[in-house]
Amino acid sequence: MPPESDGAVWPLIVQRARLQPSQPCITSIAADGARTELSGTSLLNAVAKSAGALVDEGDLGPGSTLALLLPWHWQRVVWTLAAWTVGAVIDATSPPADADLVVTDRLGAEGLACDPWVVSLHPLGLVDRDLPSTVIDATGLARMQPDALLVEPARGDGPALRRADGSEWSRRDAMAWLAQSMPDAAVRVLIDRQPDALPSAWLVAPLVPLLGTGAVIMTDGAEASAVLEQEGPARAWS
Repeated sequence: MPPESDGAVWPLIVQRARLQPSQPCITSIAADGARTELSGTSLLNAVAKSAGALVDEGDLGPGSTLALLLPWHWQRVVWTLAAWTVGAVIDATSPPADADLVVTDRLGAEGLACDPWVVSLHPLGLVDRDLPSTVIDATGLARMQPDALLVEPARGDGPALRRADGSEWSRRDAMAWLAQSMPDAAVRVLIDRQPDALPSAWLVAPLVPLLGTGAVIMTDGAEASAVLEQEGPARAWS
């Protein structure tokens, strides 16, 4: 955990963007090979926009619960950090109807009866076309927000994740777990899709870039050895 961190996430995102504005901190490689990189600046802007939408359009704030039903994708990281930026809790235990807001993708929205927000999984974040009237276009809402964060970010510590076993971790708990699991904060880490019951499914990809100058490579079923050879110096999460 960064020694100066009190549990607030937004200052760490700002710090990463200032230290390495153009260097990729997240590389997302989809099952079909589509590759997307987010630099420190692009991550900062994406989180600011999504956090603004969560507050202005979703009425979320500290202690609100968010069911994040997104696949292993860079958008999962952005919306996780957006939730923590405004103090919302990622709820991995409750059915979607029990959360204050459900954020999912087009496929995940099928069959839900809660007017979910749908995030586009386009590699460049383009808006999904012809969405059904029963869902809300989360990508469009976020794109209308300013690049700068104009909503009040959560300060200090607060709940971050309600796990499948019923336990609840704070933002400081999450950072401490990752710092203990990965002491070297300057490495590039390749992590393949993780089961949602594991803390790594929620904490590694969002927090690796915030612990220091490290970066994360997210793969969805790709051959780890081939990706490591392609990406250069990196180590696989284990």
